Amino acid sequence: MPAGNRQHLIPQMMIKKFTGEDDKVIELHKPSFRICTRRRSPRRILYIDNYYLDLVSNLDSDLLIPIEQNFARYYPSIVDHGNTRELSGEGGAALVDWVAAMLCRTNAFICIAKAIAQRENETLDALVSLLANEFRSNWFTEWQDILTRADFRWKMKVFPDECYIVITDNPVCQTNGLLRGGTVLMVPLSKHHIIFGGRQEATERCRNLTLGQVNTFLAAWADKSIFAADRDTLEYVKLNLEGNGTIGTEQWCEAARKPFFGCSDRIQITQFPSQQDLSTWWEQLKSSYGDSLLE
Repeated sequence: MPAGNRQHLIPQMMIKKFTGEDDKVIELHKPSFRICTRRRSPRRILYIDNYYLDLVSNLDSDLLIPIEQNFARYYPSIVDHGNTRELSGEGGAALVDWVAAMLCRTNAFICIAKAIAQRENETLDALVSLLANEFRSNWFTEWQDILTRADFRWKMKVFPDECYIVITDNPVCQTNGLLRGGTVLMVPLSKHHIIFGGRQEATERCRNLTLGQVNTFLAAWADKSIFAADRDTLEYVKLNLEGNGTIGTEQWCEAARKPFFGCSDRIQITQFPSQQDLSTWWEQLKSSYGDSLLE
């Protein structure tokens, strides 16, 4: 799979796990709340020409494609045939790399990085665009460190065949960390499978999450596009995002309707700590997941 002009924000092999019987998906356009009528194939959605090409490198060929190809060896054993198997050491490492890559490959990462840069210096904002791959690579390494720490745990939830998880243009996202056990990383793997990552106490509380809660939260972290195997799933998501459902307060739904859960807006009004305090906070956060297992 050589790197070309068309570079997918979400790997095609992932999108294929969320399709219907016709191997296609249907889209909810988040800004307009319009559900499209035409079903689309994974090959024709969620891509931007030369998106991972900057002044220095092509992240698609240098990092992302090798990670996808390695994880593709283990992906089916997790989600296919209703016979989920525990990953081996090599398979677990492939999953970690793939999740870490997903956290830095979408528009959400660049959007948030630019919002932070604008707070500090207008020159930094331009630098994020010119050297985007350097920022992505550093963030990938940081997440590799967190996801392999001794106290980081994974829990899987499998929904029945008639229940469909959505996939968005930003499928892997985090909770705010205010509840018991801290933040939870949410990683949908197929239209029936999702894994939750974090400290033991945090992942345990995800056992009772409903499909509606999962889908609405994933949709809240989307930029513009939410896809599902069927229209009914999107109708329910739309209802909740509009504030006419049963999930979320009025304030929560207002933020959920914005790109990436309104994260850029919150950054603009947040009082940032000093660089030294921020660095200390980040190291404390990483250490809360136990000792690093990376060399």
